[in-house]
Amino acid sequence: MRLRMKKITPSALKNLIAESRLLEADGIGPKVVEAPNGKIIHKLFRRKRWLSSALFYPYAVRFANNARRLDSLGFNTVEVLEIAHCRSCGYHLLSYEKVSGCSMRDMVKESPTKEQFIELGQFIAQLHQRGVYFRSLHLGNVLRNENNQLVLIDIADMQFFRRPLSPSQRLRNFRPLLNRPDDRQLISTENWNALVSAYGGLAALEASSITAIKALGDDQLARG
Repeated sequence: MRLRMKKITPSALKNLIAESRLLEADGIGPKVVEAPNGKIIHKLFRRKRWLSSALFYPYAVRFANNARRLDSLGFNTVEVLEIAHCRSCGYHLLSYEKVSGCSMRDMVKESPTKEQFIELGQFIAQLHQRGVYFRSLHLGNVLRNENNQLVLIDIADMQFFRRPLSPSQRLRNFRPLLNRPDDRQLISTENWNALVSAYGGLAALEASSITAIKALGDDQLARG
């Protein structure tokens, strides 16, 4: 179901932010806040440039559309409740139910196991086989919820294709997983090999493509 864009006044937006708990901010202001009841997350989007695609297709709307597409493909993600626009402030506000669970990053930090990376490799393979290109793919954006299911968050930057991703798209999509130095330390060569092996077991790819993905990780992990 498509959500209707609501209007929010500057004062209402200011009060909502003041009453909520700040989760993420940048040099300009808050980006993610949590409602006082701890059950709702509010994400604030603004255009960084006057002329950009967000002028015609706001990130909040992309986020909501991506959530609906993921759900239709059988992937777990957030449930968007509301989209609002404060025109005079240049903000879009998106609200969704907080996912109760733990990110892959936190799970690996607390108790790393090879099985976690086997499951992650299989999960990524399923995304790619169904044509999902998740540009923000990293350990912090994959959560395990209370039902022991993997859930995608921070899904504004995503593309959907009608066929499985090409080998070059798949290779590019693994790069964000290895961008952060602290994540590379968590992954380790042994865990990367487990992830790639599990991925290759489900992805319909030639051996050369799987070798290229493994080599990407080996190169990035060697840098520390």
